Amino acid sequence: MAEILVFDNFEMTIIRSARRKTAAIKVDLDGASVRVPQDLSASRIRELVAEKTHWIEQKLAVAEQKRRDLALQNQRNAALGNGSLIPVQGRDLVLELHQTVAVAIAENAGKLVLQAPRDLLGDADQLRALIEQWLFRLAVQELNFCINVYKQKVGVMPTAVQIKDYRARWGSCKPDGSVQLNWRLIHAPMHIMDYVVIHELCHLLEMNHSKRFWLEVQRVDPQYRVNRKWLKDNGWRLTL
Repeated sequence: MAEILVFDNFEMTIIRSARRKTAAIKVDLDGASVRVPQDLSASRIRELVAEKTHWIEQKLAVAEQKRRDLALQNQRNAALGNGSLIPVQGRDLVLELHQTVAVAIAENAGKLVLQAPRDLLGDADQLRALIEQWLFRLAVQELNFCINVYKQKVGVMPTAVQIKDYRARWGSCKPDGSVQLNWRLIHAPMHIMDYVVIHELCHLLEMNHSKRFWLEVQRVDPQYRVNRKWLKDNGWRLTL
């Protein structure tokens, strides 16, 4: 059974580890937890947590708002249909459905116009698949364009570029010189897409997150700290 410390406004789950030397507090959508050395006393853990009470309560409030936002987003996603908002490169395109014989989808004057047979228009899962296929093709086009622009500015030449369907990362760079990017970046503002591309290309110069790596990122993207924080705070929103 997990150890729980109860405070006035929250509960803290204790996770003990024989390998851990120091305590670390974490707050996420699952609540608050603290990872501690195996033999650290409950009284000392309570003292450590009490020192961070204000910070923990702030983070829990943010997590609760995020849970509400996620629930609302899931509700909107489940009701995908005419008039739904489709996030594309930081803008919301209004989904406009038209019944036709053949399938076609295109952006037009702030709208995403989707033409399809009646049975497809009435099926939210098939609608989502059609829209995601269109978004994926657009992502391939836009991300490859970014690569071509920034590989010159960074001063590198990737051996290959792959657009992937990641769930838990925005990009990666392998020792063989290849770069992988998440197609869901198409939902993000263009400067965020640029930041991720620059980040991964700079790994071709420094395969780590050392000071030298971040200096390379800053050289090409002076606002990388702002962009990095935006992605950390808003990345979960980048979905259909």
